[in-house]
Amino acid sequence: MTKELLEKIKEIEEKLGQDWMKELDSISTPESLKQKAEGFGITFTDTMATEAIKLLNSDKGEELSEEELSAVAGGKIYHI
Repeated sequence: MTKELLEKIKEIEEKLGQDWMKELDSISTPESLKQKAEGFGITFTDTMATEAIKLLNSDKGEELSEEELSAVAGGKIYHI
């Protein structure tokens, strides 16, 4: 996950609260995500929207791998 996408997720959570994922649960395309986010004053690039959709639509309820958990916890640095 890119730093920019993580910042967008934080923006969404600030605007929608902790249940923000429920608001985005039915979204399945990058275009629909971008449109929904724009309604909240948040702009996604095509790349960020595509990555976000992959995350939103990944196998729900599946546990994170050690690498994913480490990345979310801040244990991994991404160089862009």
